[in-house]
Amino acid sequence: MGQEAPPENGSRPKGESNGHQSVGGYRLLRELDTDSLGSVYEAEHPRLHRRVALRTIGTGVARDVSFSRRFLLELRSYTALEHEAIPRLYKLAYEGESPYMVTELVAGSTLEGWFGDGQRYEPLGVIALLRPIASALDYAHSRATVHRDVKPANILLADDGRTMLTGFGLGTVASFNTGPGASGAVAPDYVAPERLVGREVDGRADVYSLAAVIFEATTGRRPFSSKSWIETLSRRLYEPPPNVREVAEDLPTTFAAMLQEAMDRDPNRRCTGCCR
Repeated sequence: MGQEAPPENGSRPKGESNGHQSVGGYRLLRELDTDSLGSVYEAEHPRLHRRVALRTIGTGVARDVSFSRRFLLELRSYTALEHEAIPRLYKLAYEGESPYMVTELVAGSTLEGWFGDGQRYEPLGVIALLRPIASALDYAHSRATVHRDVKPANILLADDGRTMLTGFGLGTVASFNTGPGASGAVAPDYVAPERLVGREVDGRADVYSLAAVIFEATTGRRPFSSKSWIETLSRRLYEPPPNVREVAEDLPTTFAAMLQEAMDRDPNRRCTGCCR
């Protein structure tokens, strides 16, 4: 059938030294990632000698007044979150015209790295691995905060055994990924239909996205995998979610029913909690 679950430990992202020296007084050590919004660095506090993750936002993006307003609103809600599966936010400030945020540095690799080539994992192992993510989302929802961009690239398998959810504060401002080569943007493969059409969303959109991640982890394919992005989006909007047992007959009936409910196109028919 498949492996019990993705390995709980991962290797630290590899990066090269960057040409920058510091941002906001933090010494930049190496670039960890670059996406549609900007870059993420491993950095160090000059006096505390604490290693952190520092995300910069590109000047071109930051000059958008609408972006700046939404970005700050999102980050205000992030500052109030304290959960073991959510990296802590230490600082939000500006360097010139560009905002940056400093968060807890968690060494590890993303769940995205364990997907591909039809690899499947046992449902019980997947649920156990992602239970902290479900708990973090339910916690955030109880504080009127919606993640909006739950996807494998934002689920971190830490070297110390924790499973962490990154990307809080960025879901509203990130643009949709419109092609297979676009990095770091919102991935439509996991986004709830109501968000694709621009409707206001609540925690049920995160329920949908987490279920889509579980679907892929246990079947080895994405729920609406198609030959083109246009076809993927169309199927997402107008077709009911596929029955997981039609893709993988050996999966339990109750498990399939749970995913069907969580991925219903109508948010009013979805379960309201991620830990159900």
